[in-house]
Amino acid sequence: MSLKTHTFKKKHVRGSVFALACLLLLSACGGESGGTSPEPSSPSASSEKKEPLKISIIAYPANGLMPLDGTKTQKMLEERFHVKFEVLPVDGSQPEKFNLYWAQGGKADVIMAFGGNYTALIDQGMFREISTEQLYKKMPVWMQKVESLVGDPALVKKLMLYKDKQYAIPFTHGPLMESGIMIARKDWMNKVGISKQPESLAEFEALLKAFTENDPDGNNKKDTYGIHGGQRYNFNYVWGAFGLMPNTFTQRDGKIAYTSVLPQYKEALKLLQKWYKAGYIDPEFVTDDRTQQRNKWSEGKFGILADNGFWMDSARGENGVLKMLEMKNSAAQFQFMSPFQGPDGSKGSFVDFPSITGDGAIYFGKGASDEIVAKMMEIKEALASDWGLYKEAYFGTEGTDYTIDANGKLKISPDLNSEKINKAGIAQTFGLMPITMDWMKNTMNERDEIVHRQGLEQPKVFNGMDFAVSQVNKAQEKKGADVLKIVDEYYINAITGKADIDGTWDKYVENANKAGLSDILAEFQTLYKDNK
Repeated sequence: MSLKTHTFKKKHVRGSVFALACLLLLSACGGESGGTSPEPSSPSASSEKKEPLKISIIAYPANGLMPLDGTKTQKMLEERFHVKFEVLPVDGSQPEKFNLYWAQGGKADVIMAFGGNYTALIDQGMFREISTEQLYKKMPVWMQKVESLVGDPALVKKLMLYKDKQYAIPFTHGPLMESGIMIARKDWMNKVGISKQPESLAEFEALLKAFTENDPDGNNKKDTYGIHGGQRYNFNYVWGAFGLMPNTFTQRDGKIAYTSVLPQYKEALKLLQKWYKAGYIDPEFVTDDRTQQRNKWSEGKFGILADNGFWMDSARGENGVLKMLEMKNSAAQFQFMSPFQGPDGSKGSFVDFPSITGDGAIYFGKGASDEIVAKMMEIKEALASDWGLYKEAYFGTEGTDYTIDANGKLKISPDLNSEKINKAGIAQTFGLMPITMDWMKNTMNERDEIVHRQGLEQPKVFNGMDFAVSQVNKAQEKKGADVLKIVDEYYINAITGKADIDGTWDKYVENANKAGLSDILAEFQTLYKDNK
């Protein structure tokens, strides 16, 4: 049997105890402040007489561990919903083994997706369709949470489909939908006499200059930079001020374009080159990895860092980008900057374009009955609407796996590790659901809530793409890496001044098109038109 492989991406919910602690921030606290939970329903007399519904399931794996059959969480759900799960010995986080399972004729009623793209398995006929109408009818709370996180119900309806058909219960959550935040050293701002956060590119440039030239750390040395600029969130709001994120396919007035060849991108590169030559940008942003970047931040080598709110959270402890600096400098203060405006009034922050049929979504094997589909919708809807059930399925047993402090906050046991999580079947194994801010805030301190709320609510600019299509771009799969190589090389050369941007721009665009960009854009144009 010939089977195309399922491709995996790094963006997934990790199953370690550390990740569980961080995901706690995305959950409700153990009290009534998170909302009233519905009373558990009792099985009807007729359902008690029937045999439990048998459901074979590929559960979401814990960190590097095979999901186990017969855990306490599984048994609790079986009793609650009158089902009998068979948790299959399949680890969805191991691509080769996962694909081999299907290639050898493996079957499953329910598949809890780990990783990225499952379209190859759909094309091979491994998964069945489900009803979009039933999804909204049976899962109103779940779908409302997904829509609120994505921010556009119409977009959700497009993103759910593959080749205009529904195959999965969609999923996303706070970590994926929070935009990046640029943090400035507030104590440095005070030192250099800047009292308010920048509202324009010009004011941001003034802040960079002051952090570089005005001895913000008070050591009488010129040894600081305004910004680092490396890694995933790099210059974030700067790009947003030009209305784009690099390396992104964008729809503008019905025409598909690529941001890294647009005039606005060129102008942004010229500004960054100016700042680099002025010494405002750490020159090692090109080579530093994330650990090196954060070490420099904690040592006070630069004054502005762009990152995700979950790395600013108190749950990260000394690994968090705020705490690591506070541990070395107790006088450090932070300004969580808002996106500032660019030349045409644009502003926004980096956030990946939502993917709601990848990691955490629920698929159904081709042999799964309508009854099984309906039952899984019932179970997942209950997890999204009943705090008591969710708490037990995700966090486990009070007093053993977690405690509730005097403020009603749920605290994970320090003894809880990946093996115990897997043995109990708690956390992501069965308990994933689209967590929203109304639950998140109840486990956070004041600073955490400020950070996460800002990440969710501030203006955003999508990264990667900003329009929905229901099929894979084959040209991008084949030629995308070649295009990206040219774009990435030019990005570095332009910012660091190795390239005369005005003198090399046309040739750069020509090379990108020859490498396949024009073909990718043409195919996206067709896919977009077909999906309107």
